[in-house]
Amino acid sequence: MPALNVLYGTTSASSFLGSIATAGAGELHTTPASSYTYALPGRLAGLNVIQTSGFYKPLTGSLTSRDIFVGNIPNNNSGAGPTDNTEFNLQLRGHNASLGQHPIVVIDGVQREFYSLDPESIGSVSVLKDALSTIMLGQNSARGALIVTTRQPVVGAPRVSFTAETGVQTPLQLPKPLPAYQYAYLLNEALLNDGKTPAYTAADFTAYRNQNDPAGHPDVNWYNTILRDHSSLNRYNLHVTGGGNTARYVVGLNYMNQNGMFVSDDANPYNTNAQLKRYMINSRIEIDVNRNFNVGLQLFGRLQDGTQPGATTAAILQGLLTTPNNAYPVYNANKSFGGTSNYTQNLLAQTIASGYMTDHQRDVMVNLDLGYKLDNWVKGWWVKAKGNVSVQTASNQDRSKQAPVFSQSISASGDTAYHRYGSTINQVNNFTGTSWARYRFVQLSTGYNRQFGDHNVGGMLLFDQKNVLLNYDIPSSLTNFAAKATYSYAEKYFAEGAVNYSGYDRFAPGNRYGLFYAGGLGWNMAKENWMQSLSGWLNQLKWRVTYGRTGNANIDIYGYYMWRQYFTQVAGTYPIGNNYPNGAGLAEQGVPGSQVLANVSATWEKADKLNAGVDMAFLNNRLLLTADYYHERYSDVMQTRGRSIALIGSSYPVENIGINLYEGGELTLTWQDRIGALNYFFTGNGAVQQSKVIFMDEQLQPNSWNVRTGHPVGQRYGLVADGLFQTGAEAASAPTIAGYTPHAGDIRYKDLTGDGVIDQFDIAPMGKERPMIYYGFTAGFHFKGIEASILLQGVANREQYVGNNYTDAGFQAQNNGYSQAYEPALGRWIPENGATATYPRLTAGGSGYNYSPLFQSSSYFLRNGNYLRVKNVAIGYNLPYTWLRKIKLRGIKIFANAQNLFTHAAYDGVDPEVPFPNYPMQKVINTGITVKL
Repeated sequence: MPALNVLYGTTSASSFLGSIATAGAGELHTTPASSYTYALPGRLAGLNVIQTSGFYKPLTGSLTSRDIFVGNIPNNNSGAGPTDNTEFNLQLRGHNASLGQHPIVVIDGVQREFYSLDPESIGSVSVLKDALSTIMLGQNSARGALIVTTRQPVVGAPRVSFTAETGVQTPLQLPKPLPAYQYAYLLNEALLNDGKTPAYTAADFTAYRNQNDPAGHPDVNWYNTILRDHSSLNRYNLHVTGGGNTARYVVGLNYMNQNGMFVSDDANPYNTNAQLKRYMINSRIEIDVNRNFNVGLQLFGRLQDGTQPGATTAAILQGLLTTPNNAYPVYNANKSFGGTSNYTQNLLAQTIASGYMTDHQRDVMVNLDLGYKLDNWVKGWWVKAKGNVSVQTASNQDRSKQAPVFSQSISASGDTAYHRYGSTINQVNNFTGTSWARYRFVQLSTGYNRQFGDHNVGGMLLFDQKNVLLNYDIPSSLTNFAAKATYSYAEKYFAEGAVNYSGYDRFAPGNRYGLFYAGGLGWNMAKENWMQSLSGWLNQLKWRVTYGRTGNANIDIYGYYMWRQYFTQVAGTYPIGNNYPNGAGLAEQGVPGSQVLANVSATWEKADKLNAGVDMAFLNNRLLLTADYYHERYSDVMQTRGRSIALIGSSYPVENIGINLYEGGELTLTWQDRIGALNYFFTGNGAVQQSKVIFMDEQLQPNSWNVRTGHPVGQRYGLVADGLFQTGAEAASAPTIAGYTPHAGDIRYKDLTGDGVIDQFDIAPMGKERPMIYYGFTAGFHFKGIEASILLQGVANREQYVGNNYTDAGFQAQNNGYSQAYEPALGRWIPENGATATYPRLTAGGSGYNYSPLFQSSSYFLRNGNYLRVKNVAIGYNLPYTWLRKIKLRGIKIFANAQNLFTHAAYDGVDPEVPFPNYPMQKVINTGITVKL
């Protein structure tokens, strides 16, 4: 069986007792994207990859902020250092990444939060999910691990591989704004519903329909105006590998250029579109100094430069979402930017005439690996040492500016006048250091592996320390002292155990070190003598179970030296009489930047993890099955007490009080076979995930439906909707809400208490509390140089909350007017379609009965969130070698692939993962060529 890339090494698949899922180079390299994370959805059972943005989001804040008493305070208090993952939420076995439970990333044996690596440079990606597989991570072992292995040296004559790719990106699921005449008509309807005067006349409707008055009655589809239909993605990869038995090497060079979806102006001497450029080098050399001593050296460097409009991508997309089509024209007759007193910035001006902002990220990493076999003293004994030093810097340069806008008016005599609004801001030149980090990792290990007949024994002692110095602050250190022992007999019976004494210096003295442990047993029934009669079709039947106590040092999320109390000047002041200046006050703080008490008892979260699984292989390994069941109980979870009071003027800190339970199952099934020259495979994987809050310190609730304990972690709560009021009489007789008078067309809420009042005591869990199901299906073939594959990825039992008032309701109050409205507003309730209405009656200003901020969380806006994506399709043709040998080439491959080619969603009003105004997900059509020398 092939070797598995696991934490800090490799192991035999036949003896592995934990839970692992792996994606190889062949699967990763078909992904046209800026990051290997794009290649993971649907491929690894148990790993749920939720995309949150279609383009990276750079850091723009300063390294530190200043406090008059404390001095410089680092703004990023993460003990792991900054992450370059701004586009995905990674959940391993359902654990919420926002709660500090995303998997630890280990790249070539070193813990680093690197995600923006080109898929072409990756050899394999694995996820380790159980306690035994991750116990060497100590206080981070509960989070699981994402193991990334880059391309390794290959012995032989020098081999050169060059790949050039170019792709076309298209944004998915953009909102569909209503044209100006529909917007005006429906706004009038909303105003009348609110008892207000209509804003538009019949003449206005006619002018908007005829579009014969672009200055006075503009109708601008801003999405078509400032967004491109397509943008480019170009990637180039060069790999060279070779060497002999003494020395081997691999060098990889990568260049990527990804353009954003904003339009630009050729008159600008600089780029204003969103853009990401990356240059990367990854080189490794391995030398066998002698038959016992091995040295490995890896050098990694990355230069990454980003650009966005000076107004910023986020601000433009938010303005695009909210600005009405009839707010102002793009240009006036004199070619000045259109605007009004209420809209002092023009969306196109923000896109092409606001200057630009650039961000720069630089990474340098050096790994040194030493290995020595001590067989001359004790056969099977070895020692290893690993050292890593890396430095990361990030900065932002602001070269933004602002152009004024003008409102055009024509007098009765026909004279044209232009009224200026907004400010003229000349281009600035500001530089901000956004992040600086230095990492040091040292690992020493010694072990023993020996075969005695049918008995195989092994053991290891390990010490490592990860040191992070972030933003020139006090460094943090995570230290592990670990031991592991393994035993197997005749490849039938397996046993393994490990302990780890792990400490994190961000906790208070006395709470820094803890003992973590794990063990596992395995039994390959197929090796039993009484099973040999089945050996013709049963190749493996291995049962395995692991259990362990793991940890999660969640202080990265909830605090920075949170056990230390200090005082700082508060923003407010105290008035002193009538003739004296106000006096500034002081407040206790335990977390920089917030008035929170210190938690002197803070410590790591604990997770007791049980994993039971089976690995099966049939019919000469053509049919493979892997199944796992897990039960993980998290205790001492950091939470804020529900029964907090503020009598002392400061909030309570998070404390180790919560208990959560996660359990579920995972299945991977593969069929692979060959018919003549046709090689083909089918692989399906699925994961069922469920969670439950066992304990949280919540206030005493008067009703069972108000209680949070016993429900899934992260459960959404709100009012329970019961359709819409169809008549005024229904609305008048309904339970009351303080400050509101319901009307026909409003949402009818259930009065769960039966007291005739809708209030906080009627809030209940929303949706069906069913286990989440994540799945993927991959199929492919290779036939006489032709290869093709397809990946489907989907989610079931998912519910999606779509209560974005801008896109769903429209007409939100802004700029002394109302925001844009979208197609969902066409399904609003009116008497003529009362029974089939898909949305409540319209109101203007976002303060009506249906959309009040107090009650906008209701089950009415909960939708079926199931979806299925054609995540990846790839096809390629390898030219016959007989055509190439005359020009001394090893191979030429011409290929095409696509990402996010098609999506079927139960609710198609918004993208099921990336709703606007987040930068939308992209469909990519990509072509390329690989030449091998």
